[in-house]
This record gives sequence, structure tokens and C-alpha cells, in this order.
Amino acid sequence: MALLTAKEKKYFEKNLALNAAKNYFFTKPCPGCKYSVTRKDSSNLSVHCRICTAKKGYIYEFCWQCLREWRGPQPRSDHCGNEDCNNNSLNTLRTCPNVSFECVEVIGCPAVRACPTCGVLVEHTGMKCKNITCYRCKVEFCFVCLKITAECWKSPNYDYYGPCSSGIAPRQTSIPVWQVEFQ
Repeated sequence: MALLTAKEKKYFEKNLALNAAKNYFFTKPCPGCKYSVTRKDSSNLSVHCRICTAKKGYIYEFCWQCLREWRGPQPRSDHCGNEDCNNNSLNTLRTCPNVSFECVEVIGCPAVRACPTCGVLVEHTGMKCKNITCYRCKVEFCFVCLKITAECWKSPNYDYYGPCSSGIAPRQTSIPVWQVEFQ
């Protein structure tokens, strides 16, 4: 229990609400007006801000990734035309080393994968079985073929410690977007 002044209480309540909006409703602040904005199309980094459009008198769009005014052609899912706009997660997926599994005969599997359900990056140490449970969405998936474990199980001759019948999924070039359903 904390003894907070009215000003401190208001500050913490505001920041808790902003953090909840970011985490559960996938909002980001518009770089022009600072209002929270959500994307309509999760595969397009270009986001239209209605408030800035009304204020500026022209269509104002910004990059969801670098949070600067949009530059270049669209739609784009990797980067906008601004200098240094890149997706660090995609760079990690592209450049990470391969992992050697101690129990699975697999060669050439990247050590870092994006969870096929929510897109968070996870790393496998190569120890124990090939399945991993995502710490964010709590879904278990096969690190080798990137199928949900229940789907991977359907493969002929499934084995927690054996290779996948569908082989190794290639390095990921895009990151899945988590579609949260609220009840």
C-alpha cells in the first residue's frame, strides 16, 4: 500500500491506462498530435491520423514502426521511406545463427523464431524437445516446422524428440500479428 498525493495518483492512473491500451489494444501515439491511434490493417505500416489530417488540411499518415511522418510508397509491411526505418525483429530473424538440437536430428534451423500466433521473438537453446511454449500468448508450437504443436502431432510418426515430417520451416521474413479476441 502506498500513500500517494492526488497528483501522484492521477499520474499513475494515467500511465496504467496508457500501458493497458498499448498492450491490449495495440495503440501507439501519433507523432503529430500524440493521441493514441490503432491500425486498421495490421499488414500495412502506414497509419492515417484523422486528427492531424483535420488540423493540417491534408492527409497525414505516419509509420507505425519508426513513428515519423510517412515517406515513400505504400502499402508496406517492412519499412517506410524514412532513413533508418527498419524492423529490428526482422533483422534478428534474418541474421540469427542456427541452433543445434541435442535430441533432434535437425540441421539448419534458426535459433530465433517469431511465435506463429503472436509474433514475439523466442529463442531455442537446443536443449530438450523441439516444442516451445510462447511466454506471451502461452501457445505451444514446434520450433522446427513452426506449426502449433497439436498440428505437428498430426504428422506421421510424430516424435517430440524427432525431426518433423514436413521439414524445417524457412527463415521467417515477416512477423505474425496477434489477433486478440475479446469476449
